[in-house]
Amino acid sequence: MNTFQTVRISFPKVRNIVWTMSISHLFIEIYLMMHISLIPVFIKEFNLSLFQISFLISIPTLVGLIVSLLSGVIVDKIGAKPVLILSMGLQFLGGLLIAECWDIILLFTGVTLIWIASPLYHNSGLTTISTNTYDKELSRAMGTHNALGSVGSFLGLISLSIILVYGNWRLSYLIWAIPILLWTMLLFKVNIVSDTPNVSNKNRDPKLILSANLVRFLFSITTCQMGAVVILTFITSYMVVERNISEAMASLVFSIGPLIGILSSFFAGLASSRIGDKRFLFIAMLFSATFATVIPIMPTIGLLATAFLSFSFFAHSMFPPITAIVATLSPPNRRGMAYSAFISVYQVIFALTPPIVAKIVELSSLWVMFPISFVLIIISMVILKLFGERFGNEEWVR
Repeated sequence: MNTFQTVRISFPKVRNIVWTMSISHLFIEIYLMMHISLIPVFIKEFNLSLFQISFLISIPTLVGLIVSLLSGVIVDKIGAKPVLILSMGLQFLGGLLIAECWDIILLFTGVTLIWIASPLYHNSGLTTISTNTYDKELSRAMGTHNALGSVGSFLGLISLSIILVYGNWRLSYLIWAIPILLWTMLLFKVNIVSDTPNVSNKNRDPKLILSANLVRFLFSITTCQMGAVVILTFITSYMVVERNISEAMASLVFSIGPLIGILSSFFAGLASSRIGDKRFLFIAMLFSATFATVIPIMPTIGLLATAFLSFSFFAHSMFPPITAIVATLSPPNRRGMAYSAFISVYQVIFALTPPIVAKIVELSSLWVMFPISFVLIIISMVILKLFGERFGNEEWVR
């Protein structure tokens, strides 16, 4: 029996749920990267060293990782809707604290609340979509969801850029706090969760939280996402230091990333629903690995930017099929734990990969990040090819 046929709901309701979660995703992503763009401002305004400001990134990320590990259990126990509302409430509170902060303690607290809200939302949101969406529509739904998250990142960063020119940076947090609060209040009145049936797999120990296939799949995407993070983290430094591109131009090329993410997410959702999640994921990895090797040999700024944005397109396009495959490898009543494991893996990658690669770069040059990225993505492709037939073939029955 197909996993998603166990939830009997009409298509219009599915569409409403997907858009409700996608708009929630938009609001949850608005603040997430803004504090990274404001690091130079924070250093100057709060009189901090670069080492001190690094804790503003690492500690909230670590706290978010811990919350992510716990949130899967919470979602499976009490349901997704209460966790969703809690995440939006924390997002509002975090933004409000930062908007009103005049000391480093309030700033740190606000950023931490935002990074707590993110895993709480992603576990509840992805669980809600996957347990309320038919099999053939899941990839498309995940593409829409991921695209709206990219819209949120873009809106947050572009509004911050405009406000930095004409006013105080705190206003960028304050103006978004109002619609976030209104959306949180609206979620109390929206029926977004259907009953999730208790299901089992005749070939699997019911006491086992994560299947062996899900663990293999998480390992395969771990190395791939490490390869993507390597380039996405250090590409602006490479452009400025190695290619003598101005900081403004490097920043402009990098800022197009969220826009690329919007297009690639919709494309990935549509393509995955037609050719299959595993096949599209393998193709996206292949093109990502290819462009990882092409970027450093591009002779002009225009060609280099085109190669990087192509890499960014396929790197972002991996998320819709990944989240869909995670759903097929977990029962609906354990979906929260499955997404908790996935999100925790990504947060560990985000926290550990940059400093490790930075150490390697110090011993050689920034150019070395491209072969590192290529090798990591190829490892993922090999694992996906070896075990790909098992990914998505779990049959959950009543």
